Amino acid sequence: MSSGNPDQPSGPSSPPQGPPLSQRERQSLATRDRILTVALDEIAECGLGAVRIEHIARKAEVTRPTVYAHFPTREDFLRELQTRSESRALEAVAQRLRASERDHFLHRFVDATIDLLADANPVLRRETFALMLREPRKEDWMGNALFEFLEEEVALAQTRGEIDNSLPASETTRILTTALFGFFVIESDEPDVRKKEAHQMLDLLIGN
Repeated sequence: MSSGNPDQPSGPSSPPQGPPLSQRERQSLATRDRILTVALDEIAECGLGAVRIEHIARKAEVTRPTVYAHFPTREDFLRELQTRSESRALEAVAQRLRASERDHFLHRFVDATIDLLADANPVLRRETFALMLREPRKEDWMGNALFEFLEEEVALAQTRGEIDNSLPASETTRILTTALFGFFVIESDEPDVRKKEAHQMLDLLIGN
């Protein structure tokens, strides 16, 4: 995925806060970015299972040990993609929610998320979801920035009486996210169809 694609790294890795990075550290980050860009292009072209580390190393102009030093397994390419995409996804969804107050915010959240996924590279999207299903890390994905943002919105909606408050916001968000996950992952229907069905499911959960 290239810099214009929502699946691709949009730029260098964000350096940790603190003292300025040394030249060696900056070079290491640049190497990591280059390897990841090449790896994601390879995955998008042929799928994760067909990726060969030697091909990535050659195209990134590094050695195989260097690739493994940054990404010990092929799945680590997708994990890094998830991490880097998270903040961009959060920003895009938050902008959509702020842009309009029509309908319930959860309906707008569904539309924004399905649209965002529709713009992603389909192979990378499927491979990432497949990884999430193979490695369900409840503590991690339930605590990511997008989940925390949705949890805050749910808590506010509970105080306004828009969502039942008999459960903590975190538990309500977990239930909603789990219920919506299938509409985000399954690609048998067009985005508009999945939106409609997701809206119908939300109406059953939270009412119109």
